[in-house]
This record gives sequence, C-alpha cells and structure tokens, in this order.
Amino acid sequence: MARAGSRLRRAGQALCVALMLVLMSVGLASCGSSTAKKTTKSSTVKTPPGVDTNQVTTTAPASSTSSTAAGNSNQGTTDTQTQSKTPSNAADLVGGRFTVVNATRPDSNKSVISSSGREVNGDYLEVELTIANVATDHLVDLSEYSFRLQSPGIAASTYEDYYGTTTTYGGYVSTHVISATLLDYSSLSAVTYKVKVGETVTKVFVFFDLNPENVARNTGVTKDNTSFIVRKASGTDYGTQVTIPLAGYPD
Repeated sequence: MARAGSRLRRAGQALCVALMLVLMSVGLASCGSSTAKKTTKSSTVKTPPGVDTNQVTTTAPASSTSSTAAGNSNQGTTDTQTQSKTPSNAADLVGGRFTVVNATRPDSNKSVISSSGREVNGDYLEVELTIANVATDHLVDLSEYSFRLQSPGIAASTYEDYYGTTTTYGGYVSTHVISATLLDYSSLSAVTYKVKVGETVTKVFVFFDLNPENVARNTGVTKDNTSFIVRKASGTDYGTQVTIPLAGYPD
C-alpha cells in the first residue's frame, strides 16, 4: 500500500508539472500575440474611407511641389511683364525734367482734331510727356522750349508744302529735324505756361506728322532711329538741348 501511495504521489506531481508547462506555453503565446498586435497598430496610417495608404503618403507632397512650381512660374511671368513695360526715359534741361511717358504711332490725326475738324489718315507720332520743375530757385517757362523730332527718314523740306507756315504738327528745322507744338490733351491748345518749383505737369503731348505728302506709312522712320529733342529756344541757356531716344517704346 505504501508503494502504491508513493506512485500516486509521483504521478500527481508529474501531472502538476505538465499542467504548469502547458499553462506557461499558453501564456507566452498570448503575450507574443498581444505584442504583435500592438506593433501592427502603431505602424498603420489611419486613412479616410476609400483612400489608399500610398495615396496619403505620396500624393500630398507632390501636390505641394506642384503648387510651389506654379507659384514660381507666375512670379517669373510677373517679372518678365514688369521688365517689358514701356520705358520712361527722361532728361533735365535748365530746371525742367522732361519724361517721355509714351510714344505711339497712330494712323490718323483723330486725337488732335475738334468735333468740327477734318480727320486725315496718314502716319503720325504722338509723344506724351510729363514735365517737372526740379530747379530750386526759378520758374520753368515752357514758352522758352522747343520740341523736336530727328530721324533719317524725315524729309523736313516737305512740310511747308502741306502746312505752310503753321508748324503745330511739324515744321522745318534742318534736313532731318522738325519742330512741333506742345499741346494739352484736355483742350488741344498750345502749352506755354510757367511751372512752379516742385510742380509736375501731366497730360501734355507733341503730335508729329511723319509723312505730310502721303497717307502711307513712312518706312524710313522707326523708333530705333528716332530721337525726341527738347531745346532751349530762348531765355537763359539759349541753344542748349537734350536728346531722348525713342528706341524701346512699343509701336
């Protein structure tokens, strides 16, 4: 009986040991599974319904880069447009600063005639100016200045045949130089007033007929070979002049 009891105890102990090993194996497996689940959860990107994970990680940066590139492209266009604007060439003469705001080439005299005037087709050059008195101690008397145009394509000797002694739109100065009248846009009258120190006059222009005997374009005159001249025709510093090239102004 003693031996039988001893065998039962050993069998019971072995069963306990086996049961403990089984429980430990189950516990370790359970812990490993939990760890794996946690690792998988931490590496997963949460996405909206219907959106793939790859779309979230690659599409957004590409869109950002495209936007930046577009911005740079627009900036480049803006810079180009700024650089290609009409120049504002200027020159100073005896206290007056003369700036050519624009130089256009209309095909009729419409901009200088009144409602009762006769419109005539042809080839003309309209030079818009601003005039500032940049002196410190004297007035700028615009009646003392002469406004001229020089180009190898101008035949100054042909103007008298059409205009006679009226030189509003062009009169003989020398072989390739003509003189015309400074006009006010609002009234189309001659500008002969005085400009105060620090004052700037705007909306004034000179209108030249480039081909007084023909309505065709004078092909010998181009912006590249034409210069606008402001000359002191009387008063202090008589005979001095400045030249403003018209190259670069659009047709």
